[in-house]
Amino acid sequence: MEEYNIKFVANYIRKSRAENEQDLEKQRIILIDLCNKNKFKYVEYVEVGSSDSIDMRPQISKLLKEVEVGLYDAVCITEYDRLGRGDLGEQDRIKKAFQKSNTLIITPEKIYDLNDDMDETFTDYKSFFARQEYKMITKRLRQGKQIGAKRGQWTNGTPPFPYVYQRYANKYNEKGLVVNDERLLIYREIVDQALNGITPKKIAENLNQRGLFTAKGNLWSRTTIDRLLMDETHLGKIISNKTQGDGHKNKHSNAKEHKSIPKSEWVVVENCHESVKTPEEHNKILEIMSQRRSIPVKSRKQTHALTGLVKCSKCGSPHVVHTVDGKVYIKPCQYTDGLGNNCKNKGILSDALEKMLLEEIINHKQEFIKYASLINMKTDEVIAKALHENKALLLKYQQNLDSICDAYEMGNCNREEWKNQKESLEESIKQVEIEIYKLKGMQNQTHEERSNDLLNFFNNIMTLLDNNQRNGLYKSIADSIIYSRDGNTIDVKIIFK
Repeated sequence: MEEYNIKFVANYIRKSRAENEQDLEKQRIILIDLCNKNKFKYVEYVEVGSSDSIDMRPQISKLLKEVEVGLYDAVCITEYDRLGRGDLGEQDRIKKAFQKSNTLIITPEKIYDLNDDMDETFTDYKSFFARQEYKMITKRLRQGKQIGAKRGQWTNGTPPFPYVYQRYANKYNEKGLVVNDERLLIYREIVDQALNGITPKKIAENLNQRGLFTAKGNLWSRTTIDRLLMDETHLGKIISNKTQGDGHKNKHSNAKEHKSIPKSEWVVVENCHESVKTPEEHNKILEIMSQRRSIPVKSRKQTHALTGLVKCSKCGSPHVVHTVDGKVYIKPCQYTDGLGNNCKNKGILSDALEKMLLEEIINHKQEFIKYASLINMKTDEVIAKALHENKALLLKYQQNLDSICDAYEMGNCNREEWKNQKESLEESIKQVEIEIYKLKGMQNQTHEERSNDLLNFFNNIMTLLDNNQRNGLYKSIADSIIYSRDGNTIDVKIIFK
């Protein structure tokens, strides 16, 4: 190894879910001995996960970026296929990172220089056979999971509350679920409350207030209670073949699209474990939830002058605008924290709030124009700062999404938990991306155009009668209208774009 002048290396250690901690430690000992023998300085990267996708393995993703910029003389691994057993695209990505920076790959048996034709050809063969082996292993695992489910064995990751896997106290169900008696008391309370018409949101708040948390010690949420009540596992069933395809965000181009399979094609095995609710209770709960979700289309589509603009000054939540008996109201703030504490901001007639808003605007027209001019002077700086903050927030959400996908891939959360958090994060990402798009649009808008929008607002707001047009006019100049009410004391403030 002296001919290569290797001094600083990265040790990459990876174990799949099928392996145990001893396999991880064995790799570590081998690589440390290799480094000590050759007097290498080393940094260690440890990966736990069986995915063939680089994007689903954060440590190899990080390592490849550092390899590309030539941070290490070599990367040490116990076997070449520890780097990855992905498709040709994945293998090519690994090869190019090492070739670009002339970084070597070292195993206890051999040094690989991927810029050498012989070494490159040899690694291509190893990658091909490793890929075939991986495909065979995953096929057997998939078949084993399907066969296990048909035999009534639990193969769906973390069991739903109040179940645990295989054993609790003196109960035992080989490869199946047993009821945790302590959790059962909480679960039955959830079912009984739902049957009495109490909403999932109120059920969650009640449990949180009493310090009765989820199996992982987290606060209950409306969504968690919702999914728990609809789960048919609690009827003693194991259901498989509900979906097919890959639901991950980072999936191969040739992966099948994730889709739901019709209920008629599900594989349902009865009497797999102790049931904790009756079919009659389950059907009644579904009926109650279905009735609650029926919202008139008309009420969802109405637009008023202040729709989407009014925000609570106390908690920042949006105020809903709705119509009752022909009158338009700004509803009281609907925000409630996980413990059921309500925001105290009261509602008001929309016309009354708009009258106050217009009086404020008209009486201080010159001040608003002057204020807008001052904003224009600082707009570029403000927009640039807002763009930076939103881009940082977008990166954070994307990293969180990758983390929950990693957790699902490694079996640390079940599909329902992963799907719930994934949908929430994707919605947050969507909102931030919209905000970034708007800010970039504002960057392209001149100070003169902003001033013209403000003057157009003053010239037309008092004469326009159409609600949609009035709403559009408000939104042309305002990000939001901040509102608060304590008794008869009302405060309203317009936040200009």
